[in-house]
This record gives sequence, structure tokens and C-alpha cells, in this order.
Amino acid sequence: MKREYCFPPLELGVRDLRLADVVTMKGAVSVFAASVVKQITETEITLFRPYVHTDDFSYCGGVICYIGVENYKVGLDSTALFMVHQRQELR
Repeated sequence: MKREYCFPPLELGVRDLRLADVVTMKGAVSVFAASVVKQITETEITLFRPYVHTDDFSYCGGVICYIGVENYKVGLDSTALFMVHQRQELR
């Protein structure tokens, strides 16, 4: 698989995204907002974003840490813009 890093990032609409693109929504200010395009159907795309969260308090001497994933969908009719940071050619 050929991997391409986009610098500066490509600014694309929802319909121009490809499977496995690493993206952020335009205007996102956090590096933790990066997602991967997981699925594309006739009506929407599904994005996958892993996350880690820690609370500011400790319990019994340790910090509670949440680790998980978030799947979210964006309709193909959306006007949202995405910044593509990495693309791959899939076989």
C-alpha cells in the first residue's frame, strides 16, 4: 500500500473522501480530533476515532482512565469540510 502524507492538508468535501483517509473536520483545534474513514455507503460515511480520557481526581491513589472508540456518521449531503492529512491506496 502506498501512503501519502498531505502537507498542507487537502481541504475536501464529504463526497471526495476515500476509505482509510486520516481526517479532521475543518476548524478542529485539537490534535485528538483526527479520525479515519471507516465505511462509505450511498448515503453516508462512517468515521472511527480512538480516544483516551482521564479525570482530574484520583480514587484510592490512582487515576481513572477511560479508553475507547467513537464511530460517527456524516451524510453525503453534508456541507462539512474535512482536512485530509494522510491518504492510502488500498488494494
